[in-house]
Amino acid sequence: MNERKNRWILIIIIALMLSNIILAVLLFTSHEEGKGRGREAAAMAIYKEIGLTPSQIDTFKAKKEVFFSEMKPLWEHIKELKNTLYTHMDRSGAEDSLIQSLTSEIAERNKEADLKMYQHFIEIRALCTPEQKIRFDSIIPKFINRDRKRER
Repeated sequence: MNERKNRWILIIIIALMLSNIILAVLLFTSHEEGKGRGREAAAMAIYKEIGLTPSQIDTFKAKKEVFFSEMKPLWEHIKELKNTLYTHMDRSGAEDSLIQSLTSEIAERNKEADLKMYQHFIEIRALCTPEQKIRFDSIIPKFINRDRKRER
């Protein structure tokens, strides 16, 4: 009887472990896939709201890819500068000139990023028809000022 009881406990433990593994795999794979689909769905909703044609959508997507590939190093540099700045918080003797230098550099890189983003929107706006430009002009401020969760 004791042997039979132990066998059932072992079977239950194995079943629970397998179900946990399967659940974890499903959770992590669907979460990662969902991020990409969610971003793509949001972009497609904007394209649809502007009223872009399929060829315009292809052009927008290509320009978006180029933009993000150019901006990623700049955003990473800003992130590194901020990390450097905040590592000096616990040092009571941190030089004021170093802090001023880092914050100035962060401001310059943010200015550079904002100007590049502005130029990117000017370039893609130029691809729109006059009717699309009206919708584009109403959507972009909402898009720029939206709340978004930072993913890092």
